[in-house]
Amino acid sequence: MLVFALRSSNGLASAATIGALIAGLTPLVVGLIMWARRPPSVPATTSTPEQVDAARRQLAGLVSRQWQTEIIVRQLDDPGPLAVRWHFTELDVVDRAEHIARTNPLRSLIRRGRPRFTGRTDRIGDMATEFRRLTRRRLVIVGEPGMGKTTLAVLLVRELLEHPEPHDPVPVLLSMSSWRPDAESLYEWMSRRLDEDYPALRATAFGPDAAQSLVTQHRILPILDGLDELPAQIRPKIILRLNEVATDPLVLTCRTAEYEAAVVSPGGDVLTAGAVIEPGPLVPADAAAYVEGCLPPRTLSDWRGLLASVNGDRQTPVTQALSTPLTLWLLRKVYVETRTSPAELCDISRFPTADSITEHLLDHLVEDLIRANPPHGKGDEHPFRPRRAWDPAEAKRSLAFLAHHLTAIGSRDLAWWQLRRAAPRLVALVCGSVAGLALGLVAGLYTLFTVGPASSLAVVPAALVFGSVVGLTRSLTVGLGLGLVLGLNFLVAGLSAFIEHQPETGLIITIPGGVTTIAAVLLALDDVGHPADQRPAYVDLRLRGRTRLLARKLTGWDEKRPVLTLGIRLIPGIAVGLATGLSNEFIHASTDGLETGLVFGAVVGLATVLAAGLIDWAETPLSDERPQTPIIIFHHDLQLLCLKSLAAGAAAAVAFGVLDAMTIGTGRSYGLAYGLSGGPLLTLTFGLLNGVMYALGIALGAGLHQPSGRYLITAATFRAQRRVPVRLLSFLDDAHRLGILREAGPVYQFRHAKMHDHLAREYVTHT
Repeated sequence: MLVFALRSSNGLASAATIGALIAGLTPLVVGLIMWARRPPSVPATTSTPEQVDAARRQLAGLVSRQWQTEIIVRQLDDPGPLAVRWHFTELDVVDRAEHIARTNPLRSLIRRGRPRFTGRTDRIGDMATEFRRLTRRRLVIVGEPGMGKTTLAVLLVRELLEHPEPHDPVPVLLSMSSWRPDAESLYEWMSRRLDEDYPALRATAFGPDAAQSLVTQHRILPILDGLDELPAQIRPKIILRLNEVATDPLVLTCRTAEYEAAVVSPGGDVLTAGAVIEPGPLVPADAAAYVEGCLPPRTLSDWRGLLASVNGDRQTPVTQALSTPLTLWLLRKVYVETRTSPAELCDISRFPTADSITEHLLDHLVEDLIRANPPHGKGDEHPFRPRRAWDPAEAKRSLAFLAHHLTAIGSRDLAWWQLRRAAPRLVALVCGSVAGLALGLVAGLYTLFTVGPASSLAVVPAALVFGSVVGLTRSLTVGLGLGLVLGLNFLVAGLSAFIEHQPETGLIITIPGGVTTIAAVLLALDDVGHPADQRPAYVDLRLRGRTRLLARKLTGWDEKRPVLTLGIRLIPGIAVGLATGLSNEFIHASTDGLETGLVFGAVVGLATVLAAGLIDWAETPLSDERPQTPIIIFHHDLQLLCLKSLAAGAAAAVAFGVLDAMTIGTGRSYGLAYGLSGGPLLTLTFGLLNGVMYALGIALGAGLHQPSGRYLITAATFRAQRRVPVRLLSFLDDAHRLGILREAGPVYQFRHAKMHDHLAREYVTHT
């Protein structure tokens, strides 16, 4: 660069400017390197006991409201819980009796030392009492599919919250599908899940580590649902992890066969001090009473035959089929709520086995539910009715596709940010194509504003070609961040300068552009193995009650060392601004580059601090923030993407407006080069143009790398293939309202594993 500078018409001045550029950037680069290599800091303070108590009370209220809503959606209280009887298991998968419960000697003699634990789902208060009598309050709920294990866990959560004893921990139901025991301990995983699912715990009112403090101080009772949903080789490791905290109370649910296999496998073990209960056969009278309680008035005559068959002594296919809570729920949805006579189910020639009846009910569930539950109209704002009308056949195809996708990736959790794993190469190609078109537009704007209209026409086709290459290579890479966008802008601007016979300018612009592009590609390659683990971000743009917090975040004054924090935040902006300002002056061979660069760098640095403070404020929740649901976290993540784009655009608009104002009268104003009149109009116009360009660049770069941006492209791709509806998240929300799906924190799950497996098989059969 110095050689090219000395060859120019004002070589000495240009060389001096380069020296100033190097001298100005060196300490900034060294400071950034030292800051990046600093040892990990340990928080100087933790949440106080008062803050932890407040967080515990708040969490109890949030969990109670969350699961009360889910109980209503699942109709567990309508007309009432089904009477499933539970007893201590006879299987050899239990710890020593004296570790589980205190038993009197006579009972131990009669029952050969086995503890006593009996109860009924419709008498959940008695079961909570039995649970509290356990020595360490550690319980395993096993049973066959569809026997109500999760239902019991949910009702137990509500009972323990509604009738707590002094110093009881807060019961929190957590799906186990996201736990990897080789990477996280139980405490680490629980802390992370609480932090993600209940953002209110991150509020400043509860201190810096409320979630972790609640876990480590034993203020949480984990209700761990779905051990059987994890791979077989992981289940024994989970039990060993749980035994590392053998004195901590917990509840665990699992299918019977899977739990027995985990215990007897090499390296397996029983759950220390854990009572194991399983359901008994459903009593026919209880099943008949449940069905009769669900029937609307004046329809009993149509059901007399089926009720008589269920209550009879003879074992028929319909009697055997209606012996689980799952099939009774299916019967309610397919026949009771659709006002259809169930007489056909008693036809042995048509339904010779219990499995054939279950498959028939599963096959008709989705379409019958949608037909029987039209969306509410105006003035009928039922909280749990569908909000939109869906085509029954198309809805069933979409759910079958999603079930097959989950089966293919070995998961039960339907997370919208992982949907692209259903067709990673196709989605990658579409993302790359969108990137190419968008980058062409950004590159054209860049060259239009900096080099000239004629060059921009030549640059856009080059950018589109580059975008096509990106589209093909995105099958191998994942990230496409802002660095690649900015690097491409520099490269095409340098190309335009060479076209305009400005080799010095082209070289100066091309070198940083190439470095930026290479860095972005390396970052993308580094992200290949981790894209699915990237979770959506939290953001809250409400001003009410948060204005003081906004003021502190913008100034950095809420930090323990505000001056140091402010200085660190200023470094990147000043470095970028100084480099841009001095490069601009070097291009024009001026001796006042250092002054302009310093002023421009200060403006960019201050704008960066304000933008970072704004984003930090948006990512700080209030203490009353609701638990995260799939719809809520999508809106939050998308809002954060928009905020990043607008903040970057506003910062760029101010900074480049100031830069152009400083160069007016020197013959180097970009705005004057386009014939714009001088003065405030020129400054405003040039600043806005740059603001739009940078906001668009951020939106494209971060959007394709952020979960919500990827999801939108993925959903559009699958919609074009007619695999999902237009409004996929709205469709999933309505499927939850209908009872087809259940919410497990930020993800959806099919209500029953049998339903999931049935739909997945149907997708394979019909494709």
